[in-house]
Amino acid sequence: MITEIAKSIGNHLWQSTLFALCAAGLAFMLRGIPARIRNWIWFAASLKFLVPVSVLLSLGSSLASMHGTKGDLQPVPYYSLDVVSQPFTFTPVALSNSEKTTFLPSGHHVPLLPIVAALWAAGSLILLCCWIIHWRRIALDLRNARPATQGLELSILQRVQALENMQRTIAIVISDTSLEPGIFGVWRPTLVWPRGISKQLTEAQIEGIIAHEIAHVQRRDNLTASLQMLVQVIFWFHPIVWWLQRRLLEERERACDEAVMRLGCAAEVYAESILSVCKFSVGAPGTIVSGISGSDLAQRVHRIVSDSPVPSLTRPHKLLLLGLIALAVLSPILFGFVDVPRVRAALLQNSESKPAFSFEVATVKLSSGESGNRGILTSPGRFRAVNWPLKNVIMFAYDLRSDSQISGYPDWVNSTEYDMDAKTDENTTAALERLSPDQKIRQVKLMVQTLLAERFHIRVSYQAREIPVYALVIANGGPKLTKSTGPQLVGGRGPLSGVIGSKSGELESINSSLDQFAAVLDLMPEAGDRVVVNKTGLTGNYNWRLKWTPEATAQNFSGANDGTPPPAESDDSAPSLFTALQEQLGLKLQPQKGSVESLVVDSIDRPTAN
Repeated sequence: MITEIAKSIGNHLWQSTLFALCAAGLAFMLRGIPARIRNWIWFAASLKFLVPVSVLLSLGSSLASMHGTKGDLQPVPYYSLDVVSQPFTFTPVALSNSEKTTFLPSGHHVPLLPIVAALWAAGSLILLCCWIIHWRRIALDLRNARPATQGLELSILQRVQALENMQRTIAIVISDTSLEPGIFGVWRPTLVWPRGISKQLTEAQIEGIIAHEIAHVQRRDNLTASLQMLVQVIFWFHPIVWWLQRRLLEERERACDEAVMRLGCAAEVYAESILSVCKFSVGAPGTIVSGISGSDLAQRVHRIVSDSPVPSLTRPHKLLLLGLIALAVLSPILFGFVDVPRVRAALLQNSESKPAFSFEVATVKLSSGESGNRGILTSPGRFRAVNWPLKNVIMFAYDLRSDSQISGYPDWVNSTEYDMDAKTDENTTAALERLSPDQKIRQVKLMVQTLLAERFHIRVSYQAREIPVYALVIANGGPKLTKSTGPQLVGGRGPLSGVIGSKSGELESINSSLDQFAAVLDLMPEAGDRVVVNKTGLTGNYNWRLKWTPEATAQNFSGANDGTPPPAESDDSAPSLFTALQEQLGLKLQPQKGSVESLVVDSIDRPTAN
């Protein structure tokens, strides 16, 4: 659980950082438009830290479910997009014959997690306390302030509000502090006016300053500043959050300057009013109060007196912004909509399925290791496991295709090997004979599930997990397979059907389906820990031969009916498995992603007596 939380946080920070960098590029391209638009771009980048992409993806997935989207694999572009946008989800995995090694945080890293959490909480608490203390200090100063019921400042405030057609009434109070004028409060904004500052200003300059503060109210800058503060409290450790805060402060002051200039205030007068306020005041009111300073003073004055016209938003700019807003909001929802098809319960039978048949007799005992054979043998009416770890039997019974699909079991389940031999009565055997090959193996697996429940008292549950998979698809040029006419006699044995390994690096199909082939490819070292799913769309059974140079000795597998393991020898002149698939069979393995239902072993005991 801790690992999953860490991966989710890592993905969220990565996505938010990418979004902020994209916003920076957009703001640079649109540097000729009004500052208020760029300010909203920066604010959206900051707000993204509070909105995980997974929320929008879930919304798209819900819409897909409402429309009855059928489960399927996604093409490579979707998988690639997931890897780029969620780099901490798809972790490199290496699989050896007997041990899987992942590059995820290991157990000895766990003690660091409480330390990291404590440091984060301490930083957030310190930052929050600093802002609360600052807010309380200003609130106490305002208690001693006198409401302005008359005077030049009130009359100018009322006149500017009338010019702006403001519906909200802004109160003005005269404060004894020497901080610069500013707007305090989010829902009931109050203009805090320092006593004595009016003596340093002309009436036109007072009007320019008040117009600037009214622009802050109209733009609800105190609300956006509060949300930015929340982002900083939570993500104080991320440098880009503080960089965004500077960009927001710069653009909001520039936007207010542009609003004042649109009212017709003389540039020189307005610039002088800003300089006079800075000379009078001992400091800015801080981020919780919208004042008149806050960005580079020299640049602001230069922009104001440069006589450059206030930019306007052209029609192409409007269309571009609308398109980008729609893309930013709708693309995750759309991706969630098309991304919901997955590798679903096709990899596991329905947990509510019940076997129509059962074994009449069964023996379960610890393996002596005397037999050289290892594997699983299935035939109508019989199931045998020889020198086989219990975990592998569970994977066979529940149709698991990868080690990543099973968890929760004790160590002995993977390390202890058993010999199992289970048989059905004659009537059940005859009934199984009348079923199709797929139905036979399905019923056998359900019967083995019942055997495991009776002898090992196994209890399981299911959990969807997002893992990389391989899709077996048709390569360019089409398949190179021969349609089968039925089971065959091989070496005096048979009739046989299935995928047979004569030796390492060679496979032969005798009357087998491509679903069976995909199940065998799961066990090859070249597949790593990925599930292989047949997405060729080809039905029926085929005969073929495949020869390649294996990367390593494959795991023992049970594709053929006799369960005999292949000898460990190969032809080094043969191509790799991926190349051989395309050249010899006209097929290929394509990396994709899938939300695979995984099995959690809730409880299991050592076997009861026969």
